[in-house]
Amino acid sequence: MSVSYIPEKTKILLWGKSAGRCQYRGCNTSLYRDDLTQAEFNQCYIAHIVADSPNGPRGHVTRSKELKQSLSNLMLLCDTHHRLIDKVEVENHPEDVLLLMKKEHEDRIDLITGINPNMKSEIIIYKASIGNNPVMMTYDSLKEFLIPEKYPARNGATDLSISNSTSVDSRKTFWELQLENLDDQFKEQVLPKLRKSELSHISLFAMAPIPLLIKLGTYLNDIQQLDVRQKRRNPDTWKFNDDIDTVYNFTTAQDIKAQVALKIELSDNVADERIIRVLGDNISIYSISINHPSNDFVKSRKQIIDFGEKIKEAFREIKKIHGQDVLLNIFPAMPISLAIQLGRVWMPKADVSMKIFDQNYILGGFVEAFEIRNF
Repeated sequence: MSVSYIPEKTKILLWGKSAGRCQYRGCNTSLYRDDLTQAEFNQCYIAHIVADSPNGPRGHVTRSKELKQSLSNLMLLCDTHHRLIDKVEVENHPEDVLLLMKKEHEDRIDLITGINPNMKSEIIIYKASIGNNPVMMTYDSLKEFLIPEKYPARNGATDLSISNSTSVDSRKTFWELQLENLDDQFKEQVLPKLRKSELSHISLFAMAPIPLLIKLGTYLNDIQQLDVRQKRRNPDTWKFNDDIDTVYNFTTAQDIKAQVALKIELSDNVADERIIRVLGDNISIYSISINHPSNDFVKSRKQIIDFGEKIKEAFREIKKIHGQDVLLNIFPAMPISLAIQLGRVWMPKADVSMKIFDQNYILGGFVEAFEIRNF
């Protein structure tokens, strides 16, 4: 336990650098407010990393005296962690470990408080089971991915998902249930705020079957300040890298036939036979592809924007060749962010209607999900 005098100026600096929170890794407890009663009072302990006497925890013959009033040697802690590092588990808390905890906490506070006040962003979550696999996403698991470019607009997120749904995409009722919920949730939770200009910026985190992501995108085509995030597997993150160029190839159909399909071969190749098996061979097949399909290739915002331009090119070309009234059958194998972007750039009344198919292994291949009409 510290017995030395610590100057008031040093105490104030420590409070400022720690934002009045416990600096023990993973704690972050507020030390100026009781979480239970919300009463505000000082409940902090100022702990020495190198004890202020040679006989104390992590004490040193000469350095204890040199560092006893040094800001670099002090940590702001709650009662529990003060006792932990100085009495209960001293051997598990050497100097280098505590210095790293202090640095991590103070760096985080400096980063967060350095964000411009107009950089707030509303987190919107949309999730639905993919196959038999439920999707877990929460505000707490996503908020860190906004920083340092943005910060959460509030302590919570707008969730457009069906709560506690057990429905899976192999059931006949799945698409109807999800579409009805998505429409209701958007009209109830998002549209009123957009009309009142209450959403200056949106960060969208979504993970669901591709057809639903395309439909979600159609609700968002008029929103300019929208950041569509992409979940990556390696590394496991929702953050973007710097701009990366990807060449998207648009291949036109060889013949003009009664039906029209667009296969999107970005996560994987889509053989023509898989489409013919569903629609027959009286069909013109177009394609958007990349040289090396992968479900983890989207790593920058530029790749999403560039895909949007390529899909608009495809929509224009198909409408020019087949006319405004053609129904475009979409067979997608694509990352989640690009599915949303497809929906965003599709223009009702201007582009052709779409029938979206979904790859379902339980049902044996591509199956019709639903149509998105242009009227």
